[in-house]
Parts: sequence; C-alpha cells; structure tokens
Amino acid sequence: PYVREMNIWCKYVHEFTILSPTSHHGKLLSSRFKKEPSVLSIKGLQFNSLINIFISLCSIPFLVSEIFNAYRKADHIHLRCPGNIGLLGCIVQVFFPKTIKTAKYAGNWDPKAKQPLSYRLQKWILSNTFLTKNMQVLVYGEWQTSTKNIKPFFTASYFEKDKIDVKPRKLEGKISFLFVGTL
Repeated sequence: PYVREMNIWCKYVHEFTILSPTSHHGKLLSSRFKKEPSVLSIKGLQFNSLINIFISLCSIPFLVSEIFNAYRKADHIHLRCPGNIGLLGCIVQVFFPKTIKTAKYAGNWDPKAKQPLSYRLQKWILSNTFLTKNMQVLVYGEWQTSTKNIKPFFTASYFEKDKIDVKPRKLEGKISFLFVGTL
C-alpha cells in the first residue's frame, strides 16, 4: 500500500527522496516504485532500555540536522506520522513556513484517545495552523475540533452506526487468519 500511495505522488515529481531509519531494499517490497527514490538512511530512535534512551537522546541533534538539510533541498515535504522520526520532522518543519507540506497521520486522531505523549505532541503540532504553515494533514475520520488544515479520509475508519455485533462461533480444525493494520 505504501508503494502504491507513493506512486500516486510520484506522478507529480521528477525525483523524490525518502528519509527514514531504514534502507530501501527493493526485494522486501511486493511491488516496485514507478520512479526509484533516493534514500537517505538515518539512525532510528529507540526508547526501550536505558542504554537505547541515552543513545537516542544523544542522536537527536544529529538527526535534526539531517532532517533540516533534507528539508532545505525539498520543494515539497511529506511527513508520515505518528512516530519518533515523525515527531522530529514535525518540529523541524516549523522552520520551513514557505515550503508546501503534507502529512499523513496514520494513527488515531480522536482527541479523547489515550496515546503516548509523542503522539499527542505530533497531533498538537500538526493541528496548530501557526506552526504548520502551508501544510495539509490527512487524518482518519472527521473530527469536530479539527483546524482548517486537517483533511479527513476514511481508508480505515468506521462510523459507530456501521459497527455490527459478531455472533460468537466455535472454531475447530485449522484456522486461517489474516491481520492487516491495527485494532
């Protein structure tokens, strides 16, 4: 799905660069990009142990510098949120008010949802029209408190009226299960 989405964006650009904590391995993708991207691989952030917290905190100034330099060369910035690098990208984009920007927030935009601080901070920055000049933000669902730069889309959203009860059933034998996305 990511490749298909990026191929739509690629119709409108001569070249594009992916800045991410992973390198691009074409063999891992089920389909190919119509235009091969330049890939800037950066260090990821991990906060799952004391040593990783220390390393990540020390890495942040270097990551911010790399993101800033990539943004400086861009005609259009597209952020993918939420995530640790997405949070840094949200902060750095503030320094590029004239650059056209989009963001896709692929998490729960519900203002009442319990979420990590980093996710709430990203939502606050992205919905703050003073901090996000020239930015449109795609979010799942339509929310009454949304600012003018928030654009709803419904790829994986359901209205309460669309939910139905599922009757329990006895599962026997081999069960095939396919999970896509988050529950």
